Amino acid sequence: MPTTFALSRSEALDFLSSFGENTEDLLVEVKSGRLTGAVGFDTFYFRKTHIFEKFKTAPPLVSGILSYREGVMGITDLKKVMQFCKKCNAKAGVITFHQNELGKQLTVKCGGMTLKVPTMKTINSYTKVPTIEKGLSKTEKNMFTQWKKSEIETHGVINVGNLKSISGFKNFFTYPDFLISTHVEEGEFFIKAGKQGTMQLTIDTELTEASGSNKRVQSKFGKWLMECTSLLSDGDAWIHMGENTFLFVQQENSFLIVKNEA
Repeated sequence: MPTTFALSRSEALDFLSSFGENTEDLLVEVKSGRLTGAVGFDTFYFRKTHIFEKFKTAPPLVSGILSYREGVMGITDLKKVMQFCKKCNAKAGVITFHQNELGKQLTVKCGGMTLKVPTMKTINSYTKVPTIEKGLSKTEKNMFTQWKKSEIETHGVINVGNLKSISGFKNFFTYPDFLISTHVEEGEFFIKAGKQGTMQLTIDTELTEASGSNKRVQSKFGKWLMECTSLLSDGDAWIHMGENTFLFVQQENSFLIVKNEA
């Protein structure tokens, strides 16, 4: 069965640009009124969901166009698809995406413009996703107390504004190493960037609704933390982290896992 979905130009650009500047292809799932994309790399995993809000109680139509038909769709050349969406006339109303099956040609339409994209059956950004999600499923079931064999000791809510600001320091540090530490009793989420004797930056953020170990918990991250934090949306997020473990960040419609530095 073919997979179809339709979004406004702004919604399409917001969703497709959510996965980082280095993501070159994308696998999306259309199911139960939701559009979900997930990417997995050696340094991070990111999942983003768009809810077709307008169609919860009404027929799934936008200007006579079927808003979605459930299935899985592959977008091989993500950057060029986004470029096409940017060039679309905002007054055209919606952009529709259609693919008969994974690996077949992708058709993107906006007003009188049509883009046909040859699509590979293998989506590179997705190849690691099933393995990561298998481990994540177990972690979610144990309420984020353990990731594989590592204990997750700290939980709480932060405003991601300070965390996101890290992405603006890409050319700031000679050695962009990051230490994140949390302290439940003090309600602290603390970031230190840079090595001793070089340029250093510290960011102190309040950790609310904190629970877990009352000792200070620390984990180190490499320069990839800067790219990862730019994927987050403004506002609050739940964070979960243990001593020398990955960082888990939950928001309403997205989920980020950042690999620590071994």
